[in-house]
Amino acid sequence: MTIIEYKLHPIPRGGMKVPDFVTDGGYWHNPDDFTLIGTVPSGVEYYIPDSVTTYTLAELQARQRAIHAKYPMKVSPDPDGDDMTDDEVNAAIEAWVDARS
Repeated sequence: MTIIEYKLHPIPRGGMKVPDFVTDGGYWHNPDDFTLIGTVPSGVEYYIPDSVTTYTLAELQARQRAIHAKYPMKVSPDPDGDDMTDDEVNAAIEAWVDARS
């Protein structure tokens, strides 16, 4: 599995969709540049643009901590709940990656 950062693609008559090459997407939205995180299987034979950014676990954790500094992730879905610590952000990202490995 490869972790990628991507943007949604436009569809005819309005709206947007996840690019067809993304097999599991829609995670870890960055409000500043509208990117999302997803995965593609390793060794695929179909086209994936060279411009797609790939991440290791450590790189994805760093991306999320940077976003978290501006847009805090919450411990619970409650918007008034406590903010996660950087360690909790790292653990959430690691659990997400582990669940897909």
